[in-house]
Amino acid sequence: MHTRAITRAPMAGQSGQTTAIESIIILLLTVFFRTWDNFPTVVQNLSKYYAKTP
Repeated sequence: MHTRAITRAPMAGQSGQTTAIESIIILLLTVFFRTWDNFPTVVQNLSKYYAKTP
């Protein structure tokens, strides 16, 4: 029996980049919620989440 590794192209979330729609969502959140005290931390974590999630 012969076996070989199965490979596939990386998905968008695996490349560590956000899509245009995700960037727009982050931008809208920034516009509406920028006065929150903890907003910089929240938007940073949201950006990381979008970058890791396919």
